[in-house]
Amino acid sequence: MFNELSLSKVSSREILYDILENFIRAVIRAKEIGFTEIRLHERSLPNLYQINISQDYNIDLWLNDGRVNSDLRNNFRTILTSTPLIKESEISEIDIFSRSEFHKILDSVKYQVWGLGAAFIYSTLSVSLATNDEWDKNEIAFSHFYLDENVEEKIEEVVVKHFSSTETLNTHIDWYVKYQLECLRKSKEVWERRIEFFPNLELCEEVEHQLDKIGISKMLFQIVDRLKTLNNYVKDWEKGDFDYANVNQTTNLRISPESESTIRKFGSIRKFIVPDQGKKLFDLHIKTGDLRFHFYPDNILKKVYIGYIGKHLRIASED
Repeated sequence: MFNELSLSKVSSREILYDILENFIRAVIRAKEIGFTEIRLHERSLPNLYQINISQDYNIDLWLNDGRVNSDLRNNFRTILTSTPLIKESEISEIDIFSRSEFHKILDSVKYQVWGLGAAFIYSTLSVSLATNDEWDKNEIAFSHFYLDENVEEKIEEVVVKHFSSTETLNTHIDWYVKYQLECLRKSKEVWERRIEFFPNLELCEEVEHQLDKIGISKMLFQIVDRLKTLNNYVKDWEKGDFDYANVNQTTNLRISPESESTIRKFGSIRKFIVPDQGKKLFDLHIKTGDLRFHFYPDNILKKVYIGYIGKHLRIASED
């Protein structure tokens, strides 16, 4: 999660050059160890490239500065995207974020901080440009004001892990390795206890290996949450064909079938084995963030088979 408060002026272009280079190299390293994206608060960064970091010199000018290494400039363009802090599909995070305010006192001034707050909600890393001594630290403390489930006001001091250089990033490597191993353990537990967790669903064999590949715990939490919701719906499915429109109306799931053009071109990669029935087309899918859950409803047995959980499969418009 990008700390938008770190977009502040520095005293010279030379210092800015060093800050941006350290930032880019650190983010590249973070991606190498498993972090796939940086999220930014869209409202706080409407004109990111026009923000003056140094006197009369903004990031847009830096991106066109021939004195700057072209690889650094190109990497910066790919690093900072328009990915929002909280995605619409992440229902539980939206709820917590909407009931919270996060503040950081910096140089005796109190600021609202969205990126640091989102890092706290997701239990992930925050990242900054090292424009202040505070952003050279590997942990950042700030206050969290929120309404609890009883709508009572609460305030507490919280801390998030943080980096702005490869040196500060390296202090988190051991934590991240343990984090991934714990995710792997939990994903195996989801598979091993699938009948207990989701008694009204049947997870096909391919899903075991797909769960093993889920390396981010927040994605795993989303998977369990969506499967539980679908499981509860299927529990009461006794008559008629499976009605995904009704699921959309009565739950927080968003289910849709694939387009005819996608089925014509890429239908084969959406076919999975249903026990005792052979391969079936799993064109119905649940969307949640970057994840897709492809499933097949058996209208006779009133069972739902989950055949795929992972990144979205190819569609016709991408061909």
